[in-house]
Amino acid sequence: MKLLILAVGKPKEKRLAALAGDYLARIRPSGLVGVERVPDVGAHSPEEAMEREGQELLRRIQPRDRVLLLREDGTEHTSPSFAALLSSEMERAAGRVVLVIGGPWGTSPAVKERADAGLALSRMTFTHEMCFLFLAEQVYRAFSILQGTGYHH
Repeated sequence: MKLLILAVGKPKEKRLAALAGDYLARIRPSGLVGVERVPDVGAHSPEEAMEREGQELLRRIQPRDRVLLLREDGTEHTSPSFAALLSSEMERAAGRVVLVIGGPWGTSPAVKERADAGLALSRMTFTHEMCFLFLAEQVYRAFSILQGTGYHH
């Protein structure tokens, strides 16, 4: 597997999870994309939740991985430029390219420090299920752009 979507929490909205799964299933036969989830953490404060979720995320990231962290102040891309970014990152990564979706409070400073780049889906705020769906669709679209399959115009 060359690309991993690493997300905090189980999907609660089954319809959105099914849609995201459909997009990812279209890619999976190639063996390039995987999904891992870390559990939501019950905590006394947002800072504690971010810290504990961050520890779980970092346990799953390997030293050779390239990490792209979804964050509201990250870089926005068009679909073609996102496809080019994924292609470039997958070519240069000694390990995997890991796309990280943090928890509802964000991510810990340690996860932000580990990230090689920040990526924004939008300046607007979405639920985690929506972020996962939008990311899954854009990853599928990126692969279709790179393979010239026609899904993207």
